[in-house]
Amino acid sequence: MQPIIGLTTKQGDSEWIEGHSQNYLDRLNEFGAKPVILSPDYPAILPDGTAFEPDSMGRLPSRVLNHLDGLILAGGGDVHPKYFGAEMNGANPKAISQMRDELELSLAKEALARDMPIFGICRGCQVLNVAGGGGMVQHFDGHRSSKAKPIFHDILVEPNSRFYDLVGKERFPTNTYHHQGLDHETLAPIFDAVGVAEPDKWLVEAIESPQHHWVFGVQWHPEKLYELEDTHRKLWTDFVETCRMREKWVA
Repeated sequence: MQPIIGLTTKQGDSEWIEGHSQNYLDRLNEFGAKPVILSPDYPAILPDGTAFEPDSMGRLPSRVLNHLDGLILAGGGDVHPKYFGAEMNGANPKAISQMRDELELSLAKEALARDMPIFGICRGCQVLNVAGGGGMVQHFDGHRSSKAKPIFHDILVEPNSRFYDLVGKERFPTNTYHHQGLDHETLAPIFDAVGVAEPDKWLVEAIESPQHHWVFGVQWHPEKLYELEDTHRKLWTDFVETCRMREKWVA
């Protein structure tokens, strides 16, 4: 069975998708999944042609998840701090799309309630944490790099974790493109911190939910496999395979 996996994005037009979502689409196609774009401004079109329209706030109806086997919360701009009960304190107002926030937070909360496989990537890791009742550090220096000259640092993995079982290493290098993130204080109570940055060990780089079948968030961009080691491929193979097998635990 080819799993159908929803992929969130800020905009649904073809130009935006090509410029901002293509790496995710390439990975899903490479690993045998069928992607469905979920945006706040265009209908979500299923493989059979069924369409789901977003409302005026950008939210898709929750029943779209009935037709998906997994959900990717993709990278992007900043989350408005009002969604985690905070004032603006480093978030960039120009990088905020509240329609995207509404879309992703509503989908993430519903997907968590359904025990759907969720892969949160960079911003998506932050969205996942907020959906789980956590917050974030709105700004810090040293972790945002350009596409032309990416910065890399190591991740230190918690050895007694499902994440360690997945990647099979206590340390591996990642790229870094963010200025917001999580620390232990802002971590949602439903998540465990299973990876931290080296040398900035206060910065949580990977989270997992012990109460769900497959819910992980990572602060880096594993869809950019062309600039990463093979360890990152394991995230994609395991996620897609779990989505493929999901019907066995929801039946």
